Amino acid sequence: MAVLVAVLVALIVAAAVLLVASAVGGGASDDGRGPLRSFRAGLAARKHPDAEQREAALAAAAEPVDVSLDELLSANAEDGAAYLDVDELGATLSRARERAARVLPLPRRS
Repeated sequence: MAVLVAVLVALIVAAAVLLVASAVGGGASDDGRGPLRSFRAGLAARKHPDAEQREAALAAAAEPVDVSLDELLSANAEDGAAYLDVDELGATLSRARERAARVLPLPRRS
């Protein structure tokens, strides 16, 4: 019974947040619709999915392929500059440490 009450309270709070967001947001989001209209459109799309949603559902339902980690990493290896350069990262951390030491000097031990 306590779980049912907790779920009911959570649903009421979620509905209240949706209504407040709709009222405060002024009814405009990235796609030009408000939160309440976007929610309604999402519910309608669940009942009548478009082609893109059907393709995504088919891709999600595909059987997984068993591949070892070595095979996965070797197949996806890229040549060229790494996203994170160790020297650049070390220099950035060193500069940050120097700045922090100037702002917050450590007490000297005698």
